[in-house]
Amino acid sequence: MGPTSFHLLFILFVLFQLFCITSAVKVENFTLFESKLTLKAHTANTIPCMFHTRRHLNPLKVQLEWGKIERNEYVPLIHLYGDHVRKASSDYGDKYQVFIPEVSKGNCSLVINPTEITDSGTYQVRLTIVGKLYQPTPSIEVEVVNQPKGESRGWFKKKTTTVPPTTTTMMATKAKKGSAANNTESASDVIFHQLDAIERKIFIFIIVIGVFLSIAVMAGVLLIIKLRQKSKKGDEEEG
Repeated sequence: MGPTSFHLLFILFVLFQLFCITSAVKVENFTLFESKLTLKAHTANTIPCMFHTRRHLNPLKVQLEWGKIERNEYVPLIHLYGDHVRKASSDYGDKYQVFIPEVSKGNCSLVINPTEITDSGTYQVRLTIVGKLYQPTPSIEVEVVNQPKGESRGWFKKKTTTVPPTTTTMMATKAKKGSAANNTESASDVIFHQLDAIERKIFIFIIVIGVFLSIAVMAGVLLIIKLRQKSKKGDEEEG
């Protein structure tokens, strides 16, 4: 087999892998669980958010943004691109946080610490993967109330976190993620563990199918090349 044949095989293999990598990622179950949430003032709270994909995501290809609707206009609060966090205003400090290492795994939750009465309003989350914004964008109505200790409003009280205040930049979220996540008990945690197991099985299945298809394509190309060589040799002998 000559150099031309190897070049052809290499090009076909690269095109196949490129198709697998760049093909659209389907997002499933992109949800905020509830349409309205009641939070306790002067505490750390989490607005739970989850999405699921059949393929593992490259964190550098995922963008997550949380914003708030104020006076009928969308105002961004925090934007995550890969492992880089950008705040809409330096005045926010570490008030708004996301679980950076978990975003690409489906955890798009927002932490508000501390939560104030003025934080009441409509929040919206925007998810962009490989440049594609997934719509419709989920939104949730949040009401922050003052209430005595021991009194509960709504199901979300169980999801109150204990993220300690800090004066560092948002990049410190990585270090604080462990304590925040461990202290956050939500229904989504159980779902995430179940989805992780399913994702691993699906990922292994995709790899096996990909290898099989690659071998099949290469075998087909080799067969075509051999047939062409035999045909060419037969023509030369007849000549």
